[in-house]
Amino acid sequence: MIGLNLSRKHIFIAALSLLLIAAGLAPASAQEVAAAPYASPLSETVANNLRVIYNVGQAYGNRGGVFSKVGDSITVNINFMHPFGWGVYDLAIYSYLQPVIDHFNWTITDADGGASFTHESLAAGVGWAAWGVLEPELADLEAGCLAGEKPLECEYRIMRPAFALIMLGTNDVSYRTPADVRYDLERILRLSLEWGVIPIFSTIPMRPEWSTNVYAINAEIADMTADWNLPLWDYAGAMNSLPDYGLARDEVHPSSPPSYRPQEAAIFTPDYLQYGYVMRNLTGLQMLDTVWRAADPDA
Repeated sequence: MIGLNLSRKHIFIAALSLLLIAAGLAPASAQEVAAAPYASPLSETVANNLRVIYNVGQAYGNRGGVFSKVGDSITVNINFMHPFGWGVYDLAIYSYLQPVIDHFNWTITDADGGASFTHESLAAGVGWAAWGVLEPELADLEAGCLAGEKPLECEYRIMRPAFALIMLGTNDVSYRTPADVRYDLERILRLSLEWGVIPIFSTIPMRPEWSTNVYAINAEIADMTADWNLPLWDYAGAMNSLPDYGLARDEVHPSSPPSYRPQEAAIFTPDYLQYGYVMRNLTGLQMLDTVWRAADPDA
């Protein structure tokens, strides 16, 4: 069961953090090591694979300072990543993440002057299942997508990202099999590689009514990333430690701080880290930092 494996992984977090330090992928101070419990180490095989994909993408013209967001309403929500683009956040003891914020805030990504953190992805939509990003009928023609173009292709063509943060499957759990979800995620994976984009796949948060399917889909995501020598963003593992699995009252979306002000979704103090969107921003930023530093020789 994936829940058991994730728990065991966290037991050994101190040793894993030390491995990250040795590889130059994590901060060396004891305080910051303790502050990074969800940044899993990358094997040399995975790190080498990331460098190859990154170099291919650079040859294609992808931009090393740009990432795309791929997903459903949990990704569309402005609580996710936007505060870093607004410059409204508190890293607390996670100060080692400042360089990754600076790096991805530098490159202008669209006409209104936004960066990756605030860009409204063309490959994310409310209610989308895993197949949605591959369905041409869902592409936004008014935003510049071409007729017959998949939303994911449109996003990659316009943004030219080097990385993609991908979380899909939450809307699939009630009516699709884990094998069907994996089939679509693997299509997304292959398409990303064709564009020279490093896909960073996230496990999906709990949906209590469909817990068995959630565990099974997360097991497929973990197995898929292992098969392809890609990193795994273990958001589900981080959420499992929070009250009510880090979920809002609807038991679908991550919880937000009581004020519901989006800028508070990036306050990384212990009290705020009890909320699902705050944890998503922390773990997402940690994964982006780890993968960027492994892939980019100039990081």
